[in-house]
Amino acid sequence: MPLLSVSQLAVAYGAETVFSGLDLRLERRARLAVVGANGAGKSSLLHVLAGDLEPSEGSVDRLRGLRSAHLPQDAPTPVANTVLEEVMASRTDLAAMRHELSGLETAMSRAGPELEGQLSRYGDLQHRYENAGGYELEAHAREALGGLGIDEELRGRNPAELSGGQQRRVELAKLLVADSDLLLIDEPTNHLDLEGIEWLEEFMAGVSTAFVLVSHDRRFLDHVCTGVLELNHGTAEEYPGNYSAYVRLREERRARRRKEFEGQQDHIRHQEEFIRRYRAGQRAREARGRQTKLDRLVRVAAPPDDRRPRLRFATAPSSRVTLKASGLVVGRDAPLLQLPPLTLAPGDRIAVVGANGSGKSTLLYTLAGELPPLEGRVELGPRTVFRLYRQDLGRGQVTDAQSFASDESSTVLEDLLADHPIGAERARNTLGALLFSGDEADRRVGDLSGGERARLLMGKLALEPTNLLLLDEPTNHLDLPAQEVLEGALGRYPGAMVLVSHDRALIDALATETWAIEEGGSLRRVLGGYSALLEDRRRERHPAEAAAASTGGRAAGRAGAGGRGPAATRGDGDGPRAGDGHGPAGGSPVPAESRRLRAAARSKSAEGRRLEAEITQVETALAETRMRLLDPATFRAPGVGAEVGREHDRLTGALAELYDRWAEIAGEQPGRP
Repeated sequence: MPLLSVSQLAVAYGAETVFSGLDLRLERRARLAVVGANGAGKSSLLHVLAGDLEPSEGSVDRLRGLRSAHLPQDAPTPVANTVLEEVMASRTDLAAMRHELSGLETAMSRAGPELEGQLSRYGDLQHRYENAGGYELEAHAREALGGLGIDEELRGRNPAELSGGQQRRVELAKLLVADSDLLLIDEPTNHLDLEGIEWLEEFMAGVSTAFVLVSHDRRFLDHVCTGVLELNHGTAEEYPGNYSAYVRLREERRARRRKEFEGQQDHIRHQEEFIRRYRAGQRAREARGRQTKLDRLVRVAAPPDDRRPRLRFATAPSSRVTLKASGLVVGRDAPLLQLPPLTLAPGDRIAVVGANGSGKSTLLYTLAGELPPLEGRVELGPRTVFRLYRQDLGRGQVTDAQSFASDESSTVLEDLLADHPIGAERARNTLGALLFSGDEADRRVGDLSGGERARLLMGKLALEPTNLLLLDEPTNHLDLPAQEVLEGALGRYPGAMVLVSHDRALIDALATETWAIEEGGSLRRVLGGYSALLEDRRRERHPAEAAAASTGGRAAGRAGAGGRGPAATRGDGDGPRAGDGHGPAGGSPVPAESRRLRAAARSKSAEGRRLEAEITQVETALAETRMRLLDPATFRAPGVGAEVGREHDRLTGALAELYDRWAEIAGEQPGRP
C-alpha cells in the first residue's frame, strides 16, 4: 500500500496550466527529487502533496493516518520558546506525553485514593515515552541544530531574534526531528554553508523516512535521491536513479523520441506523396486504403525542442600573467586570511570554499580592488580586463569599470541591447542560451524573479570581453537548467577565474585548484575540484598516510583524488602557482608527497618497480580520459560521455589504491618511526 498516490493531477493558476496529467505513487522509503525550470510547478506540487493546495484536476489519496511534514520556502517561525524548545516541540506526540506525565506527578504528590491507578498509568506512559525516544529528544534536537549551524548560544534565544537564514535552518531542524512518515522539503540546502550541506546530506542518506524534495544542488540530489520527477513544458515524467542517472536517461529518451518522431514524419510524408500521386489513377483504391491507415495512425507527439544556442563568454587578449598577489592579508576590520604568493595565468580556475563569514567574499573583493588589503599588494597584468560578479540582496551585480543597471520598465531584450548594441538577432541568441526564448525575451525586467535577473546579468557579463572573472556565488538563484548552461559556458572560457561557490558540482567541473578556508583562517590548497579536497582531507585522517608523512612534517603537496596531485599549504607557505599544468586538462602530476612516496616504493625492489610501472600506466590512462572529458565531441554520441566518465571514476579509484600502497611501503622503510 503506497503512502500516497496521485492520479491525473493538474495545477493551474487562472487560465495558465502549470502542469497536468501527473500520476505518482510514493512507496515507503521513497527518495524522490522534483526537478525542472523555475515556474515549472515544483513548489506547487509539494503544496498539493502536503494538502495545502487544492489541485485544479485529479486526486490525491493518502494512507490513513499518514504523518507528513512540509517545509515550504517561506516557512513561518513561531516566536514562542527558545530555539531548542521550538525544535523539541515538533515532536507533538512526546509533548503530549510529557504534559500528561507532569500532570500525573502533580496529582501523585497529593497521595489521594487514586494513587495506585495513577502510578500504573504513570508507569505505562513513562514506558511509552521512553520507547518513543523521549529521553533522547533533546540530544537529537541539539544534533540537528548543530549540524545545521545553529550553535549553543543561538539555541537559547527566541527564534524571532534570529536572521531569516537562521530561522529557516531552525524550521528544517524541526522537520528532521519530527516523527513523520513523509517529508516534503523545498530547497533544504538554502542558507546552509558547505559543512551544513554535507551534514544534511549524510543525515538524509541515512533516514528511513520517505521524502520528496526540491533542490538546485546537483551533488546533494546525487547523494540522497533514488528517483527523479521532471516537470517540463507542463508535463511530468519519472526517472529511476539519482540526478546524474536522470541526466543520462533524459538525453537517451529525448534522442529516442526525436528519432521516433522523425521516422514517423518520414513515413507520413512518403504515404502522403503516394496518395497525392495515385489518388485519381489506376492505384486509387490503394491510395484510399493508405489514406484510411494514415487517418487511424496514432501520431507520435513532437518532442519539446530543448535545443538552444550555446552561451559563450567574450574574451579579451591576455598577457601571460593575469593577476599577482604577494604578502596579502585580507579582512575588513581585523585579519581574516593570509594568502601565500599567488600568480594567475589564463586557464587557471581557483574555487574558494569555507564557512559563512570565513572571508571568501572579502578575498574576492580585495582581488577586485573593492576592498584594500590589510597587508600586501595585488597587481593586475598589463592587459588584464576583469569583471566581478557579486551577490547583493539576492540580486547579482557586476562591478568594476562598468556597472550594469537595468531599466525596470524595459523588456529583457531592450535591457540587454541598452548595454550591448549587438543587434536583435545576436541578442536573442544570447538570451535563448540563457533560457529566455521566444516571448520570454519580451517580458518586462520589473516582472523578473531573482533567478531570471541573475540569468540576464550573466548574459550581460558574457558579452563583456574579459580575461579574468571574479565570481561570487554565480549559481545562486539559478535553476538546474540555467546552472548547466552556465557551467558549460564557464568551462569553455579560456581566461582566468576565481570562483566563490557552495555549488560542489560546479567546482568539480571547473576548478583547477580549490582553496579551503579552514578554522583559524588557515588555507588548504588542493589541485583539482571539491572531490579532490575531500580526498585530501581523507588522506590526512588516514592512519597509514599519517605514518608515511610523519617524517618531515606535513608536506606542501599531497596526492589527491583522481591522481590530480593536489598541492596543499596552510598559512603563508609558498604553494605552486594555480594552473601550472597540474589541472584536469594537463597530464597526471606527481606532487611532492607522491614523489617522496614513489622514491620509497622504488627502494622496495621488485614490488616498488611493479608499483612504479603500474602507477605510470594508470596516470597516463587517466590523463587521456580527462582530455576526452574536456572534448565536446565526446558527448555528441549518446552514452559515450557517460562511459568515459565511468572509466575516469574507475581509474581514479585504482590510482587512489596505488597511492595508499605507496604510503604503506614508505611507512615500512627502515629507520622510520
